[in-house]
Amino acid sequence: MEMIRQLEALWTYSLRCAQAPASVPACDSFWSWVAVAAVTVCALIGLYIIRKMARNFLAVRAERKRLAEASRVADPDIMSRYRVEHEKLHPDLPRQEDIEQRIRQALDERKLERR
Repeated sequence: MEMIRQLEALWTYSLRCAQAPASVPACDSFWSWVAVAAVTVCALIGLYIIRKMARNFLAVRAERKRLAEASRVADPDIMSRYRVEHEKLHPDLPRQEDIEQRIRQALDERKLERR
């Protein structure tokens, strides 16, 4: 009940000071709190705007970085067009299947030696 009376008194004080000129000494604390509230609201709005701008800036920066990376590497069509054919360059090298077979054979020989 006491809280409600305090709020009613504060409301009456605020209405009286809002209608009175700002130079009335009895309303100095009211106008000080109004100024603090206005500065706080402006600061919060400013921080919100700066946050949005920073987020957009970082998104644009990440997109540019992604596009730069994508342009640095060729797309799959170009990569397949310029693929190196190892068989033509080095015909004497063993094929992949031959290498796998030689490895299996060596492992089997090692197993037999251990027995």
